[in-house]
Amino acid sequence: MKRGGASAEVVAAVTLLAALTFAAGLAAVGFYVGRETKSSSPATAPSTTSTAVATVDPQIAAGAHDFVNFACAQCHGLDGRGGVSPDVPALKAAAQLTSAQLRGIIDHGLGVSANPSKPFMPVWGTVISARQVDDLVAYIRAGLPTVPDAVPVVIPQGQGPEVAGAALYVKYGCVNCHGPNGLGGVPNPQSADKTIPPLSGADFFKQFNTDKKIIDFIRTGSVLGKQPITSMPHWGGIISDPDLQALVAYIKTLKTT
Repeated sequence: MKRGGASAEVVAAVTLLAALTFAAGLAAVGFYVGRETKSSSPATAPSTTSTAVATVDPQIAAGAHDFVNFACAQCHGLDGRGGVSPDVPALKAAAQLTSAQLRGIIDHGLGVSANPSKPFMPVWGTVISARQVDDLVAYIRAGLPTVPDAVPVVIPQGQGPEVAGAALYVKYGCVNCHGPNGLGGVPNPQSADKTIPPLSGADFFKQFNTDKKIIDFIRTGSVLGKQPITSMPHWGGIISDPDLQALVAYIKTLKTT
């Protein structure tokens, strides 16, 4: 059921949204500052008359932004179109799955592998709320339409690896599990210490005292095959070597005590 009682006209607009190219001058309401755009076309001159903005079903829009914010797009591709890794499918066909099937996959993960070069669908049930899962399901079942501004953060270029790494920390969803500034505290009830560990503090930097140790752990993940524990996914084959190095540079700016 869609929140807000979406009309037939709104649903039809959503269905057509993925196939339409916005005309020059169409103003999209921005949700986040500094997001990548999906088109490099220059904006037209401001009009003296108001410009109509296409309405997107709020639940589907929320699901599209969750899809980006929880880094689904980094594995399944923007709008779920795939192409990131041969081991991660595109999601257009996933619209055929039932809502219950999709919720089960999001909550409990899928396809855990002991091979660190093979990405797998991690457990999200302890991190993503039931409402956010409902929004993601609505977005997927709608065919993953393009939603204005539901795109990853821009990665600054030429400003040093620490700056790029801070943006990558958000783009790859690290912030959702390890907290802002790597402070941790996100619950993980089935794990030994009941939380997802921080990426800062004396204990972390004592255990991960070299760049290689940090990079290796990001690549290979952790707690394999122990669902429903929220586990560190395999980022090997997804995150490039330069991005891994930038992430390490950022992590090393975090609190060490």
